[in-house]
Amino acid sequence: MNTVRAIQSFFGPGVHPLFLAITFLGTSGVLWGLLFLYHWLVDPRFGRRLAIVFAASILANRILKNAFGTDRPYVSDSTLADPLAQRTGGGHGFPSGHTMNAATVYFAFAFRYRRPLLWLAALILVAAVGLSRLYLGVHLPVDVGGGLILGALFAWDAGAWSGTMQWPRRRLWVPLVGLAGLGVFYLGTALGNLGTDALPCGLLVGSLIAQADFEPPRTARGRLVIVAGGLVLLALLGGLLLWLPERIQPGLAYTVPASYLAGLVLAWVGLDVWPRLFVRLGL
Repeated sequence: MNTVRAIQSFFGPGVHPLFLAITFLGTSGVLWGLLFLYHWLVDPRFGRRLAIVFAASILANRILKNAFGTDRPYVSDSTLADPLAQRTGGGHGFPSGHTMNAATVYFAFAFRYRRPLLWLAALILVAAVGLSRLYLGVHLPVDVGGGLILGALFAWDAGAWSGTMQWPRRRLWVPLVGLAGLGVFYLGTALGNLGTDALPCGLLVGSLIAQADFEPPRTARGRLVIVAGGLVLLALLGGLLLWLPERIQPGLAYTVPASYLAGLVLAWVGLDVWPRLFVRLGL
């Protein structure tokens, strides 16, 4: 608590908007967007590999938060975080989700390419995200440190994984997807936080069943089309997956089946369906 107060006192209130902006560099939405762009434009195989690891990292973070059940700093002292800062983080404190997300993705790219400048950029980004969580008063140092260490382990796994294993044919994954969905129900019930834990489960399964057997476009027009079309498609799909269940029954979008399905569909479409459609349409 004293460390959080010292950081806030050192930087002062004037940089609050800056740290709010920095903290979004560790949100899962921003990082999934970055991952999709990389997948479409640079290296689909590593993009899918990182998607699998990143989804597992998010799921592990949710499980650990519920397992440790630690409070955030502003629970004991509400003056440490204003309402806007508090909305950037929900649930328990340890480990920091933003820091763990940032470490998983940014360090994974550093492990993948092993370039000094990329390592420096990754270290700066992860440190900035961690510092923002402390300054905003939504995490303690132990939360940030735990998130950094765990995220680095997931990043190492993504960067060191050879990716040479052959996956079974797509039709063989159908029963596994069904079993995974059933497992989400039991996992959500055990943890008592159904919707938030079902979403990363869906992302993980969607990433697992996706295929990464396409070549990124080489022309400027092709790159523009695959990025613009993919982002629009995912935005429309995400809105539909949120709107349709709510039309059927209020609150349905945040239950286990809907959250699980949303994560699975978004990951599968972004990593597999849209690139295949892009190729088949000759775009």
